[in-house]
Amino acid sequence: MTINKINVRCFSLTDLNRIMEIEHASFTIDSFSEDIFMSWYHKCPYLFIVAEISGVVVGYMITCIAHTKGYVASIAVDPAHRHKSVGKTLVYFTFNHLKTSGVKIIELEVRSTNIESIRFWENLGFFSLRTISNFYHDGTNALKMRKLLGNS
Repeated sequence: MTINKINVRCFSLTDLNRIMEIEHASFTIDSFSEDIFMSWYHKCPYLFIVAEISGVVVGYMITCIAHTKGYVASIAVDPAHRHKSVGKTLVYFTFNHLKTSGVKIIELEVRSTNIESIRFWENLGFFSLRTISNFYHDGTNALKMRKLLGNS
């Protein structure tokens, strides 16, 4: 059995159409528009990353840094490539960059009804800080989650 290597690199404008396909396959009412992706790209170009397998983009992650805190804006993996370490590869790449940048805390929000995503983040060492009422457009609450990055 051959395992395809996951390559991580910075987002390029030529990736936008593929990112939009992954976004629409992953999210419904809360999917980002091209304008939102471009805004994140301009704010945080070095941590807007994509994962490729055999030259095809199969996932993305956007993280920004403010002082010593990182903020995960979004992450998504093509449904056909989930549960194949793509998400973890993106996250570990990001963690390494954040650690070398002096970041001590990483935070994110996740839909409170998205048990699979909550478990994903918990397995990576995140814990729930609080619930944010009516965070999403449809009125669903979010969990604010945090991870403390050690010196390791």
